[in-house]
Amino acid sequence: MHLKKACCTLGLAAIATIGSASAQQAPDLKGQRITLAEFGGSLGPTVKQALLDPFEKATGAKVNRDSPNPKAKLKAMVEAKNVVWDVYTEDAAYITQHCGTLFEKVDTSAFIAAGIDKRFVNNECGVPGVVVGFVFAYNEGKVRASPPKSWADFFDLKKFPGKRAIHNNVVNGALEMALLADGVPAEKLYPLDLDRAFRKLDTIKSSILWTQSSGGLTDALVNNQVDYALSYSGRVYAAAKAGAKVALVKDQQILSWDQYAVVKGTKNKAAAEALLRSIAQPEPQRHLSELTSYAMANSTSPPQLDALSARFLPSRENAVFQDMAWWAKNYDQINQRFVTWQSQ
Repeated sequence: MHLKKACCTLGLAAIATIGSASAQQAPDLKGQRITLAEFGGSLGPTVKQALLDPFEKATGAKVNRDSPNPKAKLKAMVEAKNVVWDVYTEDAAYITQHCGTLFEKVDTSAFIAAGIDKRFVNNECGVPGVVVGFVFAYNEGKVRASPPKSWADFFDLKKFPGKRAIHNNVVNGALEMALLADGVPAEKLYPLDLDRAFRKLDTIKSSILWTQSSGGLTDALVNNQVDYALSYSGRVYAAAKAGAKVALVKDQQILSWDQYAVVKGTKNKAAAEALLRSIAQPEPQRHLSELTSYAMANSTSPPQLDALSARFLPSRENAVFQDMAWWAKNYDQINQRFVTWQSQ
């Protein structure tokens, strides 16, 4: 059931107080209810604790969480003008691809003013949440004498034999990884040379264990199904926390990021936009990083991390930023080619 929209437009100055000031200084959204469509899984409770609870406490609003968040369902509700989700989270390429059609355009300058690195504000719709590093993870015990040092080693089956785990998702860094390993300079990655990337992936195709979820990467490392993985940094951290002897290659981490966006046609647009402004603030971003060991797009309030978390925190130093605009433009055809390649 849709509830009435917020009574007024919320300014940056007001929303900036969320998480660090009293409810009297925050926008008054008492009685407002909005629904966030999210991935689900282990990230959900940390998002609630770091991003949603402070917003609710400061504003009086209530954020209902719904997961999973299938894209087909989102598209159907927007086209039918029967929107029950107010805020949606997905990778930034998807938000970019559908900005203005499935998602409302918002004032993204407010996010940058709050301290968000403008490299993560790549469209007019989304505020960045977690920043993920696609990293080369390895079993530390197996290669202690001579650990891998670059993406090229991921493809060296002679020096580093064994299975490699990769999440079954085309925007998982595999194409970028293959080209970097094949000698393409980071600054010349895009547009991706797909023929070259798939030729390189062919050289390890028989050694790939495809996982159907990001959590499967953690399981594969913990259960010793693989000794190497192209993994989300947070999933390597989770494996280490579970006792696996894992490490990662620091050089040329491939940075990707999720975004939160207001669903096109929501009846609660003002409150939904207020949540996005809240997510952009330093304190919620810092707290989320501390809970997950993922990096954050707002670095004005550095996270306080223990030694284990710090080991796996994605680094922007010598990192490769995924080109979300390029992915948004080319995703459909590349995904089709990726699926076809896997089946061959």
